[in-house]
Amino acid sequence: MTAAEHGFKVLAPWYTCERGHFDRFDPSAHAPTLQKYASAEFVRTLVADPRDSLLFDPDEDVWSYPVPVGPAHRGPGRARFATHQLVRTRLRKLYQPSHERFYAVVVELFCDRPGLPRPQSAEGLDVGFVMRRRTVEMDAEPRVLRTLSRRLSAELLAAGRQPGPDTGPHLSEARDVLWADLAHRTAFEEANRELLDRVGLRKETQAWMAGAAGGQWRRLGEPPPEGRPGDREQELPMWRLPGRSGDCPDGARPPQRSLWFGVVPTSSADHDDLGAPKLDDRSVYELRVFVRRPAGPGHEQCPPRTSWSKPTEPFRLASFFDPEGTRNRKVSITMPDFRAVAARAAAPPGPGGVAITSPPGSQMSFDPGGGTPASGSVTGTVPRTCTFALEIFMIVAYFVFSMFLPIVVFLFQLWWLLALRFCLPPSLEAAAALKAFFAGGKSLADMGRAETDAFDELLGTRGAGARLRDADGAFAQEDLDDLVDLVTPPATAPLPVPPRPEPPVEDPLCEGG
Repeated sequence: MTAAEHGFKVLAPWYTCERGHFDRFDPSAHAPTLQKYASAEFVRTLVADPRDSLLFDPDEDVWSYPVPVGPAHRGPGRARFATHQLVRTRLRKLYQPSHERFYAVVVELFCDRPGLPRPQSAEGLDVGFVMRRRTVEMDAEPRVLRTLSRRLSAELLAAGRQPGPDTGPHLSEARDVLWADLAHRTAFEEANRELLDRVGLRKETQAWMAGAAGGQWRRLGEPPPEGRPGDREQELPMWRLPGRSGDCPDGARPPQRSLWFGVVPTSSADHDDLGAPKLDDRSVYELRVFVRRPAGPGHEQCPPRTSWSKPTEPFRLASFFDPEGTRNRKVSITMPDFRAVAARAAAPPGPGGVAITSPPGSQMSFDPGGGTPASGSVTGTVPRTCTFALEIFMIVAYFVFSMFLPIVVFLFQLWWLLALRFCLPPSLEAAAALKAFFAGGKSLADMGRAETDAFDELLGTRGAGARLRDADGAFAQEDLDDLVDLVTPPATAPLPVPPRPEPPVEDPLCEGG
């Protein structure tokens, strides 16, 4: 067999093997490696040193789902108001770019010959990867699905030393729970064989097929529906990492390796024929890398030879509003300075601002009625354009938000929302006064003007203390200190815990291995 005739083995890069204490012949090396980064400039980091990436956190980088928690199982302080807790599975979760997390898939190529020698050249090779979706259909009674998902939730919580849930996940999520953890629950299957035998599983791997008619997920190998133009599986590019100097100590000659990387898509604007998004936060995905080489001289009529990797570990994608993802990114906005805006009002209008055009018959006219519009009409015979200073939109929007936040909290009893805001500097005097007040055995109904004003100061809303006093029946006596803790911001802004890097490793080829 000539060098041009052999295929390739697409394996994990050498540093993954070193960290895992196995070599390229071990089955653990068969899957490509997913690497995590916390900067949009991650490609520069990857090219500078492919070993330099972040550890996957065993708590944050796994898919989780909420289950209800009864009062008896809630912790002290702020945890008393958390009506749900997260159950963490063993399935990998990838965050979106809006969460300041980015991912690459990295492989190392070897010749598919005895000993797996390293290729001498990458000339003419086409290296890329595809993203596939795993799906499952389950035929079972809702009662069986609820029982299994509740037992699985209890097992996962016990593994994390958390109390079991009062109930399982919502029925609409029970299928997701069972499927997401399917690959990691051999012991669970043995303990619940009787129930699992009553669940009919139909698993399927789908490819994103793209063409002139757009894209759609379709079972791997299935032809397009009748009348649909021909299409093919979407392929994503990979690039070879350049050779590096300085990898070896003592000035030794660096090894020649064939490392390739691709950028993992964790969001997409594409939709299928029915309007469903290509990527969502409910499906399970995997990546597979391919190496394609055209036939050699004299065999141009032959199809190219393609070698495939094993699939990566399965993963799900975080939703845009994933709480563990949104806390990775902070957006800072300074409200308009009323004094500066008022001074601008004395100057002639400029071209800047937000220009809004209302077409004919689309201009709303109404009497604000002191905040409660009573009547209105749609008018206009010619287009009308009004230009507003951007500051006006920000001032009004923040006013509306500030007005409705306490309404939502009190109307729906969503007290835990108060834990998601904090203002600096906090009013520690107000918090101390309230703690002293409740320490004497008094309740919300006993509050006077001083106590309601203290709550107003902590909540940042006039009248909030009076509403709390009226909601006295919603809180037990032991809740009151925890309620004060809930609305009291920390004395300083909490410092984020930076993600940990992967441990450094040295290339064994530096020693002639």
